[in-house]
Amino acid sequence: MIGGQTSFLQALGWAVLNSLWQMALLWVLFQLITAVFRNTRSSQKSLLAVLMLFGGFSWFIYTFISVYSQASANGTIPPGIATVSIPDVNNWIQKILPIASVIYLLLLAVPVSRFIRNYRYVQVIRRYGLNKIDVKWRVFVQQVAAQMGIRKPVHIWVSELITSPVTVGFLKPVILMPMAAINNLSMQQMESVLLHELSHIRRHDYILNLLINLVQTFLYFNPFVKAFVRIVEKEREKSCDETVLQFQYNSYEYATALLTLEKNNKTDQSFVLAGSGHCYDLLQRIEAIVGVKRKKRFTLNKFAGVIAGLICMITINALVIANNRTKENKRTVATRTRIHTQSDLSRHEPGS
Repeated sequence: MIGGQTSFLQALGWAVLNSLWQMALLWVLFQLITAVFRNTRSSQKSLLAVLMLFGGFSWFIYTFISVYSQASANGTIPPGIATVSIPDVNNWIQKILPIASVIYLLLLAVPVSRFIRNYRYVQVIRRYGLNKIDVKWRVFVQQVAAQMGIRKPVHIWVSELITSPVTVGFLKPVILMPMAAINNLSMQQMESVLLHELSHIRRHDYILNLLINLVQTFLYFNPFVKAFVRIVEKEREKSCDETVLQFQYNSYEYATALLTLEKNNKTDQSFVLAGSGHCYDLLQRIEAIVGVKRKKRFTLNKFAGVIAGLICMITINALVIANNRTKENKRTVATRTRIHTQSDLSRHEPGS
């Protein structure tokens, strides 16, 4: 039974606990799908990971609402929510969940403050320290944007506050270029980098990145959320690289441009979409761009992630099954008791 005063904290606690196996299930499902369909393109992998991530967050919200509404109404937990079938352990969890929920809310202040700080940073770089760029680059961006089917007007500026090309904004997308990039890149390299940023705009990556950061803020404790975010970041950059190569730009010059940008890159990339991406994925991107094919190896981290997901999913779902069986047994016993009681009463009625 859940007390009325702690219904919110209890529901939050169960939602947080269940999100672990829910995201683990989606992670294992993602790995199975990508393993079966090995020739899946980067854009498709990125989209699938985004859908899984948003689906897991929606599942988390649904779990919280369903538990809270039923707990407030009759003090019980709805079916399908992972609870422990052992009464003593379940009672202990019921007592500890409000405390765990309070700790979760207190620690939530850290990712929320980071989210707000990064959002403010984006607002600053898109408003201050801007200078006009050469007209030829404005014309190039307009022409290529139209060619790519981007209907929104795309603006491009030189920024004094960044060290790597970035794209910000959804309704009014803006490409910001540092002066160092303009001075150190050739015309072909500059065009390829701008094309990469336009690819982000066509894919609506800015708004998706904003929503992904929001999910990661609330599910900061979940390792499978971080794994999904890592996949999305890696695959979206590879997808944009593939678009650049489809426009027949020299792969070696483009790879050199990315390396040049990475040398000077000190931009916070939580909200912005930097041209060079994340440094830990850059080597793999460079190899893919220039056509270096690695021999597929057994990846221990990926295997460990799948095993961890399976263990988490199977263990907690075993608790659900055991809990449902316990409820079924209780209902069966209650039904039999009611039948026997009615039978005894009918025997003792006058005239029977």
